[in-house]
Amino acid sequence: MTVFNANDDQLMEHLAAFKIFEGMDTSATAPLNPFIRRMELSLLDYMTIRDLVEFGDCRGDVPLIVVLMGMFAGLQEGSLCLNLDKKQFLSHLPLDDQKSAHAVLGDFLSGLAAGRYQKLITKNGGEYLPLILDESDGKSLLYFQKYHVHEKRLKKRIETLLNAGVSIALQDQKIETLIDEIYSDPLAIRVGQNNTPIARDRQQIDAIRLALKTQFSIISGGPGTGKTSLMVNILRCLVREGIPGSRIVLGAPTGRAAQRMTEMVQNNVASIEEPSLDDVTLLDLKGSTLHKILGYRSYSHDFYYRQTNPLPESVVVIDEVSMVDVVMLDTFLQAIDPVQTKLILLGDKHQLPSVEAGAVFAEMIPDGTRAARFEEQFVVLEKVFRSGTHLLELANQTNQGVFPAFEAVAFEEALSQAPDQWAFVNAEGYGPWRDHLHQWVSRQYLSPISGGTESYADLIKRANQMTADHMVSSEEGRALLSRLFSVVERARILSFLRNGIFGCSVINDVIADQLIHFFDPPARGHVGGFSGALVIITRNDYSKELFNGDVGVIIKDAHDTYRAFFLRSGTYISLLVNLLPSWELAFAMTVHKSQGSEFDDVMLVLPDDEDHRLLTREIVYTGITRAKKRVLLYGSQKALDTALQRKIQRQSGFMW
Repeated sequence: MTVFNANDDQLMEHLAAFKIFEGMDTSATAPLNPFIRRMELSLLDYMTIRDLVEFGDCRGDVPLIVVLMGMFAGLQEGSLCLNLDKKQFLSHLPLDDQKSAHAVLGDFLSGLAAGRYQKLITKNGGEYLPLILDESDGKSLLYFQKYHVHEKRLKKRIETLLNAGVSIALQDQKIETLIDEIYSDPLAIRVGQNNTPIARDRQQIDAIRLALKTQFSIISGGPGTGKTSLMVNILRCLVREGIPGSRIVLGAPTGRAAQRMTEMVQNNVASIEEPSLDDVTLLDLKGSTLHKILGYRSYSHDFYYRQTNPLPESVVVIDEVSMVDVVMLDTFLQAIDPVQTKLILLGDKHQLPSVEAGAVFAEMIPDGTRAARFEEQFVVLEKVFRSGTHLLELANQTNQGVFPAFEAVAFEEALSQAPDQWAFVNAEGYGPWRDHLHQWVSRQYLSPISGGTESYADLIKRANQMTADHMVSSEEGRALLSRLFSVVERARILSFLRNGIFGCSVINDVIADQLIHFFDPPARGHVGGFSGALVIITRNDYSKELFNGDVGVIIKDAHDTYRAFFLRSGTYISLLVNLLPSWELAFAMTVHKSQGSEFDDVMLVLPDDEDHRLLTREIVYTGITRAKKRVLLYGSQKALDTALQRKIQRQSGFMW
């Protein structure tokens, strides 16, 4: 989708060509110019604005056009609505001339009061019109109808869940007995190289009690706080109480996050020295995307499970809930029967909210100013069990909007830092940036892997000599793929942006151009990728069991056939590249796409626009917490300072 910004000289020509402001002369459109130049709207946004203005019989109404532009800009940032409060309105529309902003809002509100927009805007949803002005709770919030409907339905559904009785009633003494059992030495989940039993932490125990005693529970925790082992321990208690594994569903917003749920359950259960038969039943659990759980039907664009046909499960656990937007969460919760289904939500309240509109998970976490309704429903895990302190300190300080004192270092020094360290490198323009990317590639893909003699390039050359069937089915082939995927998960470049010199598209092109020379020269210019390319799936394809966020490796096998290999529950699948659903290169990905993944090394690339709207502390926190060993921040300190000063403020009507 084409997005325009202040640097696009052809912007006004495009708007004129598509008759966006047809019928308005130059003097009439002049007041729009500051808004147009500052907002990064797509051409589709502008075309929709044109259609809405015509539908409302308001052609040439500059205040209405500006408000609609503000709504689309807010939607891009994840807001469900536009707050028409003067202070909120001005903060949402970045203008140089505040007087113009006052005038625009005043003219719009006057026209609204006079009934000028009665064909376009309805108050409190009284009529079926594209826009809804909600004046409940003492606010004036302007919605697109779709988001108003989903927000209202979701609020009502959550209230029903909060008021529901417990379907699996356990006495306090029984709960304590179960907890004692799963933490006993032979039955404890074990972690680390020494197979140490997990600690019996107070917050973990409180979370288990909460999940067993309530019908609806919320658990938030950052990386290393033990959310996964906690989830498994909750499930172990439930199966011991007679809930069959077949009546438990594990869900996540992306295919990769769902796959990680599967892997983590299996790894945790496998670590138990003397697992019970109940524990072993959990090995059959498979995480699924929310769409798959509901039974998405493409021919009718709806779901098999819904309010009139709810899920028949006894327990539903959803991980990475911060990534779920308001439309999907509403759709999913409508399919939950509050009477028979226990619902457990897991996530990180500090992580980026969903790409689409809504920040529902964060809004359900009480913080002393909001969400008091959930006081009895949530636990926040704070103790970190992961070794290393520097990266954890960095993440915690990022949440507070500050950074430890630092001095920028040379790129070579940043590449060579020890585990549990981070460094900042100043961006110096496109030429040095290309050189730094080449150094990153040499370190991560062309040099021997730490502790070994083979590089990623060596592994790809070995794979080129095997057939796809041999790689997937033989012990030798699977061992090779395991080594390859260990490199795939070792390092990643994360960017705020898709476009521009510091965006994923350019970064991936630069890296691909370098690696093709070493891996697969005949593939230069080949639209199907090249041998050794990392790829990420961008659209779910249930028939192939490939999901948005799945990362794989393209390999040209011994038959000179290009196939993409993906990890699946300890084994591997391969598909012809030309049969893959939509994909793109994945040496670099957006921070949003990286959620649910972890890497040893992360290079977090800041935008070159030091006031970019995506610069927030949440996105910096999310990028930093994808790293297990090292973080390299790349950009300008001013851009970092801007991000630390900003928190995501998504507008909504949620009042808990």
